[in-house]
Amino acid sequence: MSPLFSDREITEQFSDTALFASFARFEQALIKGLAQAKMIGSADAAALIDQIAAFRPDHAAIAEATIRDGVPAPDYVRQLRAHVTGPGSDLVHHGATSQDLVDTATIEALGKTSVILAKRLDEVLARLANLVARDGTNRLQAITRMQPALAFEASDRLAAWQQPLEDLRGRMTKLREQTRILQFGGAVGDLQALGDNAAIIAETLARDLDLRWPGQSWHSARGPMIAHANFLSELTGALGKIGQDVALMALRGDDDIRLSGGGSSSAMPHKHNPVTAERLVTLARFNATLICGMHQAQIHEMERSGAAWMLEWMILPQMCQTAGASLTAASALVGSIHRIGASKGDER
Repeated sequence: MSPLFSDREITEQFSDTALFASFARFEQALIKGLAQAKMIGSADAAALIDQIAAFRPDHAAIAEATIRDGVPAPDYVRQLRAHVTGPGSDLVHHGATSQDLVDTATIEALGKTSVILAKRLDEVLARLANLVARDGTNRLQAITRMQPALAFEASDRLAAWQQPLEDLRGRMTKLREQTRILQFGGAVGDLQALGDNAAIIAETLARDLDLRWPGQSWHSARGPMIAHANFLSELTGALGKIGQDVALMALRGDDDIRLSGGGSSSAMPHKHNPVTAERLVTLARFNATLICGMHQAQIHEMERSGAAWMLEWMILPQMCQTAGASLTAASALVGSIHRIGASKGDER
């Protein structure tokens, strides 16, 4: 049943390969920052950066160690330190902590995911616009509180589908700027191991990763992650509304909507079930349940919480995959609408 709900392209953004590639970028950028602060020579820094680029972590060993450590970064760093040699090699990961690696990797994954979602959302909006141009003047029966209300044009119902999605698309740039922030705080969030060099190292690190340095760590302030999760739940909710409408319109018959394709029944061969519409409703409800968990994961005790952090790792990638699957399904559903509403020539 997993093909109903999975999204391979989104899943890849949260894979082990993507995670360790992000870790490597962080460690290389940190070396550049240390060089900028004159804590390591430029030639030695360049040699270390090349060695980090050539490093290939043992995934299986890290997976096993993660059960013990509760996070993949410690064994990754142990392996990396064993790999690098030469002057300055003792400064690899200097001043950073596991959370800096993991949170920054998550921010990078969310940024790449947002690019994918934006492209798919544009496709859905383009298909809706084509539907308005083709069928917008057709007549529909408006339904309020599950009862017939007044007649109106198909474009009126389609506007209720389009406008929330257009608003969400417009907010994606602001969300990107709000959340593309570097996590860098060191052991307890105050970068004390870097002393007076902390700011210049942090700024160099952020610039190299194309992120923004907010001036402090946000180890226990999960605003960026919550902002993404809220957006994803709202997006799937808007798409779920389309699915719910289409499913009910299909029940009302051809005067409301005609769909191509449809799912079959093992017991009733004559049926063409609106499966894609149903998927949109299910995916929206699934993200609506997960957003509750993300708000639970917001509660960190003291300077860092292992329990809340793990919960976030379980939920946030799944919400991204759900949003990706929902957009793909929505595009297919809108594309399958043969006609919406009754044209004036069809009116009795």
